[in-house]
Amino acid sequence: MNVSRLLLLTVIVPASLLFAGRTSAEEYLFQHEHVLGTSLELRVHASSAELAEQAENAALKEIDRLAKILSRHDPASELMQWQSSTKQRSVSQDLLTVLTRAEKWRRLTGGAFDVRAGAFVELWKQSAQAQQLPAEEQRRQIAVTLATAPWNIDAAGAIQRNDKLAISLDALGKGYILDAVCRKIQTDCPGVTGLVINIGGDLRKVGAAPVEIAIANPVDTSENASPLMSFQQTGEIALATSGGYQRYFEIAGRKYSHLIDPRTGFSAEQIQSASVIAATAMDADAAATVVSVLGTTAGLALIESLEGFECLLLTNNGTVQASSGWPAGNADWQASLVAAEVNRNANEKSTAGLNVDFTLKRPEGGRYRRPYVAVWLEDEDGFPVKTALLWMQTKQPGPRWHRDLTRWYRNDRFRKLAENKELIGTISAATRGPGQYQARFDGTDNQGKPLPHGKYTLYIEAAREHGTYQIIRKPVELRADPISKQGLEENVEIGNVSFEYIPWATK
Repeated sequence: MNVSRLLLLTVIVPASLLFAGRTSAEEYLFQHEHVLGTSLELRVHASSAELAEQAENAALKEIDRLAKILSRHDPASELMQWQSSTKQRSVSQDLLTVLTRAEKWRRLTGGAFDVRAGAFVELWKQSAQAQQLPAEEQRRQIAVTLATAPWNIDAAGAIQRNDKLAISLDALGKGYILDAVCRKIQTDCPGVTGLVINIGGDLRKVGAAPVEIAIANPVDTSENASPLMSFQQTGEIALATSGGYQRYFEIAGRKYSHLIDPRTGFSAEQIQSASVIAATAMDADAAATVVSVLGTTAGLALIESLEGFECLLLTNNGTVQASSGWPAGNADWQASLVAAEVNRNANEKSTAGLNVDFTLKRPEGGRYRRPYVAVWLEDEDGFPVKTALLWMQTKQPGPRWHRDLTRWYRNDRFRKLAENKELIGTISAATRGPGQYQARFDGTDNQGKPLPHGKYTLYIEAAREHGTYQIIRKPVELRADPISKQGLEENVEIGNVSFEYIPWATK
């Protein structure tokens, strides 16, 4: 999964990649939920809708095929069946390729990458439950095991495991699937001239059509936050982001990243976010994890030594560093970080404003239409002074159902007359799937002018085709005193709703 947008071209995902820009007449968008446990966005450049749908079907079939091989969540997958066996055995070419690459990264990094590092993760989970740091002896025992190779591969491709630690291919398996999907579509769908596939924030692009790529700022995780940086990409690219800013263990009030150094068993502490460009998504996926573990100096040195790799790092002390060949793009890093008021001590929210958290619920049944959603503030006179989020159908035939956001649409017509500014097509973004989101009001109105302290009403409105209409209203008085987190009543479309206020400066 976080960018100030003109027209958003992707779902938001915890891995921190976004797209912004306008679509062409030959681009077709497909979105699916619960793909490898996250969201899938597929953008296909083709001469017809039929060819695009053919590519969509090919992508889904390839993903399903490889999930049955690489998944650690499916006991029947080839990976899990192989792990449960104590005998030397041959595996499929797909599994062998990923395992071989995993071992290459382990050796290349001196053990900073290891697909058995989940043993440390489990130890930290138990320690977090007990609210004490991992015991030295347990940590040492696991580190000794990880210091040796996990398996041996003979000339025929048969593999013999050397220990019984659980293996997870999460750190490069998703990337392998992205690469495989691109190969499959290029082979089986010759009418497709370009493709962008994004699964949970890991991205692979083929073809020459330009796309704007923005790296989310992990300091500010709200949906309408400005990105850390952005750049335009015309050729092929694979990009992955890793970091411990969204997943962590908390012990005695301190947060520890879920990324663990396999060499020591300690939590990786130097980097909040590491984004890596590589020739393949599998290598970008693995390298992003590696750099997060190695830290700034060693991580940059490794990337500079590898041909075709580049990285962008946001450190825990609030600095941004990039490798020598990272795209320049729009990279006003320090200004972005100052505006976000980085907290150097922990991943605590420190950005002034009204922060609204909510969850889009998943309706029962199969496929469904994603809801249109608007989140905005009205002043005491009922004038909509600031729209933070506006999610709707942005592809042709256009935002057909935006009028179903009845309160927002009615008041926005009067706002448009007063401000002479169109929000549909400027701040509007594509609809989102089920998941947790955050909107932030930063103390400015729709024209970027400071909002005075005073009484407002917070609105969250949702309308879903063939679904329901829901609206949440909450009067709030925003002055010089903070408002601690407060929950709001949920409904069938929106749940886990809360807000908190950190006073913004006024003139």
